Amino acid sequence: MGNSAPAKSSLIRERLNGILTAAECRKIAERKMGEAIGDRRHGKELKATAQAWLVLAERIAQIEAIEALKAKGE
Repeated sequence: MGNSAPAKSSLIRERLNGILTAAECRKIAERKMGEAIGDRRHGKELKATAQAWLVLAERIAQIEAIEALKAKGE
């Protein structure tokens, strides 16, 4: 395992460059929830979509926190 950890860490950082931030995911969730309120036909689906965006935002926030700690330690 010796040298594999730094390689994995840099790969994760590289992949994060193309992914949305937690804040961006929360904005999308907020927008979808607003759409759900005004849409009688697809409201449940839009609400479920908003909830999925919130789950994604939470996971990304965890990754962002880990990356911030790693950067602080370097």
